[in-house]
Amino acid sequence: MNFIFFSVIIISTAFSASWDSANNPMKMDPDFQTRILDLPQEGLLKDQRLGWPGSHWANYIGGIAHRWSAANPQNFTYKLLSLSDLKKLEPHEIDELSPAEKFDIYNGNYKYPTVKNVLSRVAPTDNQWHGICHGYAPAALNHPEPASVTLVNPHGISVHFYSSDVAALMSFYYANVVSTPVILVGSRCNFNATSRISRRSQSSCDDLNAGSFHLILANKLGLKGVGFIADIDRYLEVWNHIAVNYQSTSRSETGPSETSAPGTMKRLHVETIVTYAAAIAPKFGPVLNTEAAEYAQNTYEYYLDLNKDGAIIGGDWISDVRPDFVWTQKKALFAKEWASFNQIYAPATQIND
Repeated sequence: MNFIFFSVIIISTAFSASWDSANNPMKMDPDFQTRILDLPQEGLLKDQRLGWPGSHWANYIGGIAHRWSAANPQNFTYKLLSLSDLKKLEPHEIDELSPAEKFDIYNGNYKYPTVKNVLSRVAPTDNQWHGICHGYAPAALNHPEPASVTLVNPHGISVHFYSSDVAALMSFYYANVVSTPVILVGSRCNFNATSRISRRSQSSCDDLNAGSFHLILANKLGLKGVGFIADIDRYLEVWNHIAVNYQSTSRSETGPSETSAPGTMKRLHVETIVTYAAAIAPKFGPVLNTEAAEYAQNTYEYYLDLNKDGAIIGGDWISDVRPDFVWTQKKALFAKEWASFNQIYAPATQIND
């Protein structure tokens, strides 16, 4: 998956710069620090095993049923292999099967329920941005990057899972199997940049309140060293990526404006650079601390509304580039039909244990 950035128009609004219930940062943590002097101007993930770049497993090429390492992947047309078929293959030919096939083979299930489940959800006509970034992101937020592993199934078939195969299965599990608590701040905009947006839908397309975004950034990454997920595209398309570090710079101070949040005593003009784990093609091995680990940066400009105590009570965007919404999801256990995944997954590195 490649990043798609839009050249977008600024929607003028007469709304107050204070946040509404959908944009309330305290939904993430009611104990967030709010005074600007108590918030660091930079921060990063403490556990460097997390926030690894990964694939969104695009629908149009088959999702995690895509034979990504094969020279001829035969998307949507390949034959599912019986046990007798598998016994005739060379090891490198089994290596080239899709993550979903490998999981079913490892489980000794040659009816391929995982493959069929995946293929029931995807089509070659799907938009290229459709995939499971909503599964990859919480997987990479909660679990260290997976190692490659070779295992033998109940019938003596050796199955080699590349690191990206394991990541694919983990991503699918979060996207379509398990349901753990999600905290979302902001609202999704369901319109393209060129759409005529109704007044009723305008608040969601104004995107996450800038003050709310800064508080989440500075508390999560700055004070606690933990990440969160952002939809970095402000309009229809959803591109979920993990924020791994940030740097903020205060540019100037002004008095309150007509749109400032009630109780604003001054406005702070801030520029913040946020680094996100990028979307990359599947790889054979782990990517962290290698040249294959790619990241993208967004530069945001906005005003922060400060009250008499110096607490952030709202904000306004200056830049066209801005996140649509941010969220976190609680770590999942691999259980029931996916209990065997615990034998497949192991962290690639053991630092910070």
